[in-house]
Amino acid sequence: MVSKSDFFNEPANLSGWQLLGKVLIGILIWGIIAALLFVILSFMGGMFTGAFSQQAGSTVNPLLPLVLLFIWFISTFIGNIAIGWVYNLFFNRKYYNTSKMFGLLLLTNGILFFFFAPVYVVFANQIDVLFLILGFHILFSVFASAAQIEFSTNPNYSASSFMGNVLWFTLAFLAYALIYKMSGAAAIQQKIYLFMLLPSVIGYGLIPFWAGIREKIYYKFYELWNNWFYIASTTETEDDVDGIDTTNSGDEVNVEN
Repeated sequence: MVSKSDFFNEPANLSGWQLLGKVLIGILIWGIIAALLFVILSFMGGMFTGAFSQQAGSTVNPLLPLVLLFIWFISTFIGNIAIGWVYNLFFNRKYYNTSKMFGLLLLTNGILFFFFAPVYVVFANQIDVLFLILGFHILFSVFASAAQIEFSTNPNYSASSFMGNVLWFTLAFLAYALIYKMSGAAAIQQKIYLFMLLPSVIGYGLIPFWAGIREKIYYKFYELWNNWFYIASTTETEDDVDGIDTTNSGDEVNVEN
């Protein structure tokens, strides 16, 4: 029989070196993605340069939305799976449920792909909007994957992880949107590289960094017996109910006597 203590999990509390390791892993994955994107741009850079150079309302290469979807696939689908695999390799005491983690990552990123694909087609003639959609798509995918990695690891603190990841995703997208807005005077080639590479480095670098800091802050409250976002498992709830019923029945017998 499984004891109740087996279902109790304390919140994550990464050490400083572990937090640094997560950030470095994210930057490493981003470096690999950046190298792949540079190869793509070396063959298809003219397509993007031509799209930016055309007048508003002009017809853009119909393959452009498909190329951006492929860039998203490299930036997030491959990147998120790689992040999950590396976490499991170096933090195997925490990220132990590999099959569940990868199953959720495949499902989530697959759903996002089919949800956003029509959006790229609708805005096919608006290159500026397409890159803004790409940035949001990448950051949202990294956020959703980071949340599900934590869900599969410690479901009892899924509410805490979700709230923290929502906050950092919002700040990351605001930072991207601000830089996107300020890049109007930049050269076309610089804008293309910036719009493609910036979301990945923000997502894989900043989201785990701030999420790790949130975990450490939450653990401090946990040590002070403030555990607001703990979600009890079904077994814990049933055990509590059984204990209350037993106590009440005993009290009734004593009253009758």
